[in-house]
Amino acid sequence: MSFYDDDIKHIEEEDEETRKDHLRFAAGMSDFFAVVLGVVVILILVLLIISLVNWLRQDITSLFQNLDTRQP
Repeated sequence: MSFYDDDIKHIEEEDEETRKDHLRFAAGMSDFFAVVLGVVVILILVLLIISLVNWLRQDITSLFQNLDTRQP
């Protein structure tokens, strides 16, 4: 093998490592965004549960108030 062939092989190996680094970076970023999206979804679901509990509490309170006013 000539010196030129060794240089080409070395450059190809560097290119392969660069591609692997880019893929690792893309995989890491997608994991990061997935975690952020998951946290946002969890927060939205928690807010919906809190809203449901508040609505249920108000509904029960108004039900008992209506029952109290309907007594003969």
